[in-house]
Amino acid sequence: MNGLEQVKAAIAAALERAGVSARIAYAPGWAKSYQQPVVAVGLRTGESRSGALSSYLGQRTDPKTMASQEVYGMRLELTMSLDIYCPPGEGASGCDRVLDTLHQIMMDGLPSGLRPTELKWEEAVWDKETAMFLRRGSLACGAYFVATAAEDGALLSDFILKGVVTK
Repeated sequence: MNGLEQVKAAIAAALERAGVSARIAYAPGWAKSYQQPVVAVGLRTGESRSGALSSYLGQRTDPKTMASQEVYGMRLELTMSLDIYCPPGEGASGCDRVLDTLHQIMMDGLPSGLRPTELKWEEAVWDKETAMFLRRGSLACGAYFVATAAEDGALLSDFILKGVVTK
């Protein structure tokens, strides 16, 4: 999973843990009508702040194999879309309730590799395409990734969003 997909998944997972339905924007079936509020998580803008090989962070020892590994870092500056859709029965006030939860998640519910800097939102409007209320929002954040390479300089493993538990 590439860096951007990891960020989308991490934000969607944080929303789900907080009891808010979340979908990855533009994934198949994401724009159907829902019986409850849902947040579509996507990308508005982004830029890479450093290349993988120019961001050497140091070495660490793998506790299982005791092999030395080189550690590299990568940083992305992203503005994620967090568009809140609410069914007619919830009204525009349903968007407000979800927005309150978004504020909480941005303060203490994201992995350590996501550093939110700004949450913006627009007025809730009626969206004819989905027949739901829509409040467009965006989250500006830094995303920090780490990757390791073997001591012999062999393959650089995939970059993983810092603070995300992997198997």
